[in-house]
Amino acid sequence: MNRHKKITILACAFLTALSIAACEQAKEDEIVNTEESPVNQQESNVQTVENTDLETKEDENVNTKESLADQQENSTQAVENADSETTAEELLDLFINSSINAVDSTDLTSAFYITDLDMDAYSIGEKIDLDNDGEDELVINGPYGGIYLDARNNNVYEFAAGEGNALILSYTYYNGAIWIMYSNRSSAGFEFYHMEKFEGADNLVAEMNFGEEFDINNAEAGLKYTLNGTEISYDEYTELCSKIFAAEVNTN
Repeated sequence: MNRHKKITILACAFLTALSIAACEQAKEDEIVNTEESPVNQQESNVQTVENTDLETKEDENVNTKESLADQQENSTQAVENADSETTAEELLDLFINSSINAVDSTDLTSAFYITDLDMDAYSIGEKIDLDNDGEDELVINGPYGGIYLDARNNNVYEFAAGEGNALILSYTYYNGAIWIMYSNRSSAGFEFYHMEKFEGADNLVAEMNFGEEFDINNAEAGLKYTLNGTEISYDEYTELCSKIFAAEVNTN
């Protein structure tokens, strides 16, 4: 075998060996990759589970915070509601102590403090539910029946007031409720009464008018008695008056 042929055979053998080695290396790499793949997949699964747990915990934390916030808000609301239950009482006391003023709900520019009243003529009266809403109003006794004050919406309002001989203020119990009454006895042979029933100081639910007067169209007939514009008999008028005036409270 000549030298050139040997070289050729050796070269082929060398190349074959290299090829075999490369194939074996490729197989080893493939085996390693195959072994690593389940590990990677397992690590990925673990990471996914950890991420899921983390998200769940985060959601739980968020829900817990929201629940605490809701509880705090509910507690705050409960405190506010509790405060609102005593607000009317507190506001009336603040007015009595000259800390706040009162206004006429129909004229908000007419504010006055208790110190603006002549306390030689006026005096602090009782607290009583004059408007049938479950909360007491304040009676300021005074001329022509004084002033009745209502507390609502963080303010004190003039609920009713006497305004001279034609509008003398009082209140009475009639048909299971308290009614505000204005009396007019300004003329001889004439008397007239107007009554109002409230369910909340800004909610007038009923009115009633009654009185007696000389019939100017029939002087010989004497007195005429009326109830809500309708003429009634003397006996009917007397019976009505006996119920109303027996329960009347004068606040002069």
